[in-house]
Amino acid sequence: MSIRLAAGDVARWRCDWEAMMRHYQPDRDDLLATGLAAVEQVHGGAPRRVLDVGGGVGTTAESVLQRWPDTRVTVLDVDPALLASAAAALPQVRTVRADLGSTRWPALAGGSYDLVMALMTVHYLPQDRVREWYAQVRQVLRPGGLLLVGDVMPDTPVAERPQSGGTDPWTAWWTGLAHDPAMASLLSERAAALAGLTCADFFAPVDWHRETARRAGFGEATVLHRRTGHALVAFR
Repeated sequence: MSIRLAAGDVARWRCDWEAMMRHYQPDRDDLLATGLAAVEQVHGGAPRRVLDVGGGVGTTAESVLQRWPDTRVTVLDVDPALLASAAAALPQVRTVRADLGSTRWPALAGGSYDLVMALMTVHYLPQDRVREWYAQVRQVLRPGGLLLVGDVMPDTPVAERPQSGGTDPWTAWWTGLAHDPAMASLLSERAAALAGLTCADFFAPVDWHRETARRAGFGEATVLHRRTGHALVAFR
C-alpha cells in the first residue's frame, strides 16, 4: 500500500519516537556514538552497507547517515506504519518489511552487510528464537562484519518487563498516533500485519548473549557501553 504522509506529521511522530527511545535506552546518544566509533575502528572508516534490524521510524538510521553520509542503509521492521514514516523521512534509505520471528527475514534483508545493528529489538523475541536469530545474522554479514546489539541486559535473566503503574511512553506514542486521521489507513494495515504478534520481553545478561553468539559462530564479543541494566555489545 502506497500512502503519502505529510512531512510535518512525519517529523513530529519521529521526534516523539526518539524521545520515547531515549526513555527506554538511557544515554542513547553516547551509546550510538560509542558504537559507531567502534565500527570505524574495526573497518578503518565508514562501513559501506548497514542493516538496522527493528529500525522503526529510522531515527537510528538517520544518526548513521549523519555520521556516514555515503553509507547505504537498510531499515528492516515488521511494522508497516513505522516503515512508512522511515521511508517518508529518509528517501535514500531502503526499507524492508520482515518479521524476525520468521526464518525468511535474512533472504528479504539481502546480504554482505558490513554492519548489522539491533537496538532495543532482540527482547521482542523468545529465548529460543534469539538463539536462532544470532545464527541467522551471520547469513547477512560479510566476512569480518560487525554486529551491534543494544538492549536491556541485566545481571540476571528477567521474566517480564516491570509494570510502571501508569501509561508507559510506548502506549502513549501509539495512542497519540491513533488520534491522527492521516494514520488511519496505515494503522489498519498495521493491525492486520501484526495480528498475533507479541513482545516476549526476554531480557538476558551480557554473558548469555556472548555465549549464544559464540555458539552461533561469532568470535570476539566486546561490551562497548553499559548503564543501568542496559548494554551495547559488539560481536565479530
